[in-house]
Parts: sequence; C-alpha cells; structure tokens
Amino acid sequence: MISVGTVLQKVGLYRPLARLRRDWFDAGRRAKRAEVVADLNLTRRQAAGWAHEIRPAAKSKGSYGILSFTDLPLHAKFQCLAGKIMQLHGYSPLVLTYTGFRLGKQYFKALGIPDVLDWDDYTPEQGPESDLARQEVSRLTDSIHSISDALSVRFHEVNVGKHALSVTCRRRVEGRLDISDPEVMALYNKHLHRAIQGVLAAERFFDAHALRGLLVRDVGYIPNGSIFEVALRRGIDCTFYEQGQRRGTWILKRYNRANFGQHYFSLSNDTWEKVRTGPWTEEHEKRVEAEFAGRYRVDSTDDTRRLQTGKKLKSPDEVRQQLGLDSNKKTAVIFSHVSWDGAFFFGSCLFNDFEDWLYQTVKHVAERCPELNWIVKLHPFNVFKLQRESKKEESEMRLLRPLMPLPDHVRLMRSDTDINTQSLFPVVDYALTVNGTVGMEFPCYGVPAVLAGTGRYDGKGFTIEPSTQQDYFRVLENLHTVPRLSREAVNLARRHYLAVAHDRQFSLEDVAEVELKRMNEAQSDVHDNLHFMTKSRDGFAKAASVERLGKWLFDSTATDILEPIDFRAGPTSPDRF
Repeated sequence: MISVGTVLQKVGLYRPLARLRRDWFDAGRRAKRAEVVADLNLTRRQAAGWAHEIRPAAKSKGSYGILSFTDLPLHAKFQCLAGKIMQLHGYSPLVLTYTGFRLGKQYFKALGIPDVLDWDDYTPEQGPESDLARQEVSRLTDSIHSISDALSVRFHEVNVGKHALSVTCRRRVEGRLDISDPEVMALYNKHLHRAIQGVLAAERFFDAHALRGLLVRDVGYIPNGSIFEVALRRGIDCTFYEQGQRRGTWILKRYNRANFGQHYFSLSNDTWEKVRTGPWTEEHEKRVEAEFAGRYRVDSTDDTRRLQTGKKLKSPDEVRQQLGLDSNKKTAVIFSHVSWDGAFFFGSCLFNDFEDWLYQTVKHVAERCPELNWIVKLHPFNVFKLQRESKKEESEMRLLRPLMPLPDHVRLMRSDTDINTQSLFPVVDYALTVNGTVGMEFPCYGVPAVLAGTGRYDGKGFTIEPSTQQDYFRVLENLHTVPRLSREAVNLARRHYLAVAHDRQFSLEDVAEVELKRMNEAQSDVHDNLHFMTKSRDGFAKAASVERLGKWLFDSTATDILEPIDFRAGPTSPDRF
C-alpha cells in the first residue's frame, strides 16, 4: 500500500506541506518570519522605486546566474544588489532557489529581478534521474570503508563525496564522523544521492541555459557544489562571494577549473606578486596595526563575527596564571576550527578532517612533547554556532574527552573563555592550525605557525608546512628549538595580512550599509542585515563601489578584486601587541 507521504512526494507537495506544518505549530518560526516580513517591507520602501528603474538593455547580453538557496535577508539583498549591477551592464539575472524560499523570492520581486527558477523542478523526489542517482549511490558506496574513501567519491568529475560529507558533518554538528556507524552512512548516502542528482540536473540546466557567468556561495554544500563544479567544467565564469571579516565588507573571488580548490580568502599568484614586490612604508605598518586593533579590540565594531564580545584584555602574567602555564617554558597554541561547518570546502588537510587533526595533535603533544606549554584553544565562533544549533557543548569536547585528564603541560581554553585573543600575542611562541586565520596573523609578530593543510596562505614564505603526517609530528617534537621568524618572513606575513584583511575586503557601504549585532544578540534571521542607502537610480549606478565591482565582474579577468587603501583615514591604534 502506497503511503500518503509517497503520494505527496510524487505530486511535489510533501515539502511545502511539511514546512507549512512547522510554521503553523512553531511560535519561534512564526516570530522569525514576522521579522523578515517587516524587513522586506522596509526594503520595498528603501529601494523598490529606483531599483525598478534599472533594467537590462532591450537586447540583453545574456543571462547571468545567481545561486540563492537562502531566505536570509542579508544574502538575498546582496544578491539583489549584484543582480542590479548585472542589469546595469546589460545582463539578465537568472536566480535559482528552492520552492519553499518564498521570502527570498519576494526580495527579488521587490527589487525588479523577475526571472526566478525553482531548483526543485530540476530535482524531483521521483523520476529517472533520481533512480539513476540511487543506483550510483549503491554502486559507489560499496567501496567506501573510510573517511578518505567517502571524500574521494566523484561523479562526472564532480566531488560529490566531499559535498555529501560536508552536509553530513553540518547536520550532525560534528566534524569527526564514524563511517562504520549505520546512521552516519545512511545520512551520507542520502546526501550523496542529492549531490549526484544535482550533477545530472545541473548538466541539464546548463544545456538549456547558456549562462555568461554565475554568482555562488557555500560551494561545498548541496546543491551549490554540484552546480558550481559543473559550471566550471562547462567553462562558465564563476564568482564566489561571502561576507567579509571586516564590518560592511564582502569577499569576492573569480574561479575556474585551475583554482576552485583555493580558499576564497586566498590571494591569486598575480595578486601575491604585486603585494610581495610592491612598496612598503611606515604607513603600511601603521595600517597593519589598525587592522589588528579593529579585529581584536574588546569593543570592536569592525569584526563581522564580534568574536571578542564579553572577553577581557589581560596581561601576560594574568594569562599565564589563569591557564596555569609554566613560566620556564615556551608556549604553543593549537587553534581548533569549527570542524563541522564548511569542513571540506577548500584546500587539503594532512589528516582526515579538522577533528582528526585536533585529536591526533593533542594526543601526540600530550604524550611526546612536554618541553612546551600547550594550549588547546577551541574556536570562539562555537559560542554563536552552538547557540544557533541549540547545542550545549562544543563537538571538540566530546572528541577530546577520551584523552582527559590532560597532563599538566596541556591546557584547555573553551570557546567561552573570558581571555581576549589579543592577550595571547605576547604569550605565544608557536601557533598550530590547518589553515585558520591565526596562521597568517601570528607570523606578523614573529611567531612561527605550523600548518597541517593547504589552500589559503601556504607557500608564501612565512609558515612551516610539513608535507606528511610523519613530518608534522617530527616538527611538533622539535618545535621548542625553532627560533622566531626572520625580519624578511615577518615582512612577508605583514604584507600578506594587510592584503587579506584590508585589500580583499571589498566595501559596498556607499550604497548598502551592513548592520551587525553581537553574538549574544544574534537570535534572529536579521541579526546581520543590509540596508540600501542610495535614493535614486543614478545614485546607485554612479556609486564608486558599484562602478568598480561592475568593471571587475564584466570588464576584467582578474581573480581578486582589491580595495584601495586610504591612508588619510589613519589607523585606530598604532600600538603593537
């Protein structure tokens, strides 16, 4: 007997009705929806008038795709802004989203972007492509016996295994998966099916739509990853965007088949050559200090994620006393990642995943490296992430518990520590990461950083980069003998940091101001938001940021768009840590 659920799936009503049921019975969801509706109405008042005056020319240059699998106002409005720039340059934006993202669709309608397609129509629950994807899952998973096997699964040259594993980590809110666990494997298979079906659907979509370019985000998840990689294979120009780390900024990077594994914060070879060989003055040094101050100051309004909210600046002696560090030893910090969010998007890792790296590193230094103080620092963004996921404890704590109690030379800093990260700079002698931001920050002050991965800033001349796990462990055992970085390496690190922390953070605040709330205030879908500041079509079209972004998108082949430094603005703090 066929179930009601199966019938609803066949006619495409299962997901909409399930979503309607959740909205009807969940007061919290209704409240969030009301906030977004209010923001949508505000956006109409702010921008609908002039936005509808911007249309592509009568003879369009072609379609430019926007992947918009979101209902969050911040991203929907940024995508609308990008769509208006496409129209100014004679292109017709074509949006791909889900049927259920009704609010997101209304932002596009409100701002005069009419062509919105439902990705669900290309990936029905039942049908020949779904059946083929199911057969492929059955065939491919017979050979999966480890995380490495799961990661390496490819279909039509697309990294579907990596996408499926990323979503599985995200859903389980854990970074170290046991592939022998039937529940884990069932979830992985489910997402592998979606990823493979997404590849087939993307191929069919691009057969029907000759896109001139594609705006993307979250390229390691599903269906974004499948669509992104098929587009690259078809030679379609893909532009990745994400919110910057500095308030009011955005990171944009152009991708092709050669660089798609590079982190979006990375510098292209051409950009790095300009940065490495360009002029460097005392004004640049002051700007580096200003960027650090803006990121780590306790009351900072510059840091997008507000990671230092509620934390205190402490003296080196206070830090050592609070953590129980041996003052006769040097100190190394193992900086953990948020291991389950975007775990396999970019670059490579010497270990299976972020948590495998963390576990093996802590285990090794606990057993073999007593010459140093070791601090295991859990990522502060866990506070916000766990709050959003309604979780009480970092997944890293579950991971490390079998190693506890840790020996006296290994100390733990939880994500909710009251120690501001800036307080660590005069205390730390070595930093360890896979490819986190700290690996490019601490070298700016002569602190060697050991990397267990690639894809972001490796190969630039200021980091220690073991090529194998054995080399990595050998480095850890002898780390206490490694001297501080040379002046030349520090200069490279500071040049690189300024390029990433400032130049790569593209501001659009002359037309669209970003509003941020602190982590403890971030309870709703509008906790980060974007408000249109321009009042007219010409005001938008002639804004400096809009002109620069349009030229980069449509008149350039440069991989990175760079923000010029205005030295007249001056640093906020010239003091070094």
